[in-house]
Amino acid sequence: MPSPKSVDRPPPPGDASGDPTHELKNLLGVLMGVCESFAEGLDAEQRELGRVGLAAAAKAADLVTRIQMEARARPAPAPELVAQPEGQGRTVLVVDDDADLLKLITAAFARAGFRAYSARNGRLAVQLLRALKPDLMVTDIVMPEKEGIATIIEAKAAAPDMAVIAISGGGAYGRSGNFLQWAEELGADEVLAKPFPMSQLLTAARLVLDHKGAPNAARAAAG
Repeated sequence: MPSPKSVDRPPPPGDASGDPTHELKNLLGVLMGVCESFAEGLDAEQRELGRVGLAAAAKAADLVTRIQMEARARPAPAPELVAQPEGQGRTVLVVDDDADLLKLITAAFARAGFRAYSARNGRLAVQLLRALKPDLMVTDIVMPEKEGIATIIEAKAAAPDMAVIAISGGGAYGRSGNFLQWAEELGADEVLAKPFPMSQLLTAARLVLDHKGAPNAARAAAG
């Protein structure tokens, strides 16, 4: 009858073979077996050496057991706190008909830790915000299909607690001041005239979100 072949298999889940103390116990078991053989020898000196070795191996095994028990009883170290990006957990919807600027602003918010989404006009933005329920909408004013003023009015009606930042360069109508003033009067929390650095927009976003969050937190505490 052919002898069974040894097959290498990965250790089963929970196997302690990778634990150094487990391996040490196995080695001590081997040493104890060798010492027992010496202790049973005919030579008196061999028997004495075997008994000494056997006692030492037994003490070492007890020590390993104590180390294992102390390691299990020791509380797990607290997870290291890692600073989170300022936009962590918040959703922003960026609305602009300029494809390059839309990508630039959306990418800037994503790098800052926001969940950033984009829409190329107000009509798509209103559809998206009903599904996304964003914390913040950044919208251009002069756009095709649905311009920013109408977008802000409809968005605020659908999501009154959502923060809004209006941005505008005036488009074909020239100066942006009037558009931004109207946007602010109709519900925008902050307005920025194009062009502006991305850092200024991100700072404005943090400020309006913090301002929105404080009343919400107070209401939650009162409830």
